Amino acid sequence: MAPVGLPPGFRFHPTDEELVNYYLKRKIHGHKIELDIIPEIELYKSEPWELSDKSFLPSRDPEWYFFGLRDRKYPNGCRTNRATRSGYWKSTGKDRKVYSQNRPIGMKKTLVYYQGRAPQGIRTNWVMHEYRLDETECDNTMGIQDSYALCRVFKKNVVISEIKRQGSCSLTTAEAALEMPAASQANTDNVHIGSSSCANEDEKDDTAWMQYINDGGGEASCVALAD
Repeated sequence: MAPVGLPPGFRFHPTDEELVNYYLKRKIHGHKIELDIIPEIELYKSEPWELSDKSFLPSRDPEWYFFGLRDRKYPNGCRTNRATRSGYWKSTGKDRKVYSQNRPIGMKKTLVYYQGRAPQGIRTNWVMHEYRLDETECDNTMGIQDSYALCRVFKKNVVISEIKRQGSCSLTTAEAALEMPAASQANTDNVHIGSSSCANEDEKDDTAWMQYINDGGGEASCVALAD
């Protein structure tokens, strides 16, 4: 059930460390979470534009959080099935470690939603951050760290509007990040485009955005643009 009686002005803006070390870790181990703010849903049974209705957060917030069981694409494989009825979520860039007190506690994957079927899908502005728990953070090592993922979903143009409204970072700066040539990002740690010869132009176009969304595009922070 959705939480009752959220106070006026309530906003939910947890850090990566808080999402993994508190919410996801407690969910996986079956421990109580103080506020029932993140619902468990079958994430890939819904299109991204349908997710706001499933969120426990106020609809005016431009991002939503969900727990989801890891759905394996193949019975004996480790790949997750991320296909929806109308499209699919495609991984962009490389997974990044989430740290707590200089100790890796999980991984963060960035995905972009494409409408249609691969490889002819059309890229949209929907972005997902998928968080996984590191096996070293589990009470046992029987693979339970892969039982659940915590996902944060947002739409890029909504986030830009939120940044402009809050005035914490100028829209000019954000636009400059979007227009930054891919070549200038080649040596950064936060952006990685696969070196496979199969990489297409859509993946290259994501480079400028990755500098922004990899570090939490929903947060109105100039630091994310500078990393």
